[in-house]
Amino acid sequence: MDTALSWFIALWLGLALLINLFACAGMVLGFCGLWDGWHRLIAVFDLSALDTVLYELALLLPVLAALYWQQQRRAGSGPGSP
Repeated sequence: MDTALSWFIALWLGLALLINLFACAGMVLGFCGLWDGWHRLIAVFDLSALDTVLYELALLLPVLAALYWQQQRRAGSGPGSP
């Protein structure tokens, strides 16, 4: 089970990274110029933009849960431990 959790964490983080890279590339290249796209990218991924922070947190929540579960299994306590 530990190996499966490790694979899940690695795959999920990889997919999340690809999604964010494609979104960034689409924003920068989708505008009239690189400068306008860059400003739009900075506006979207600004830490004061609460919606973006919540979307990224929701995207990474399964990884955080899997990491917690993996640590609990390694410690020998908690839900799902043998």
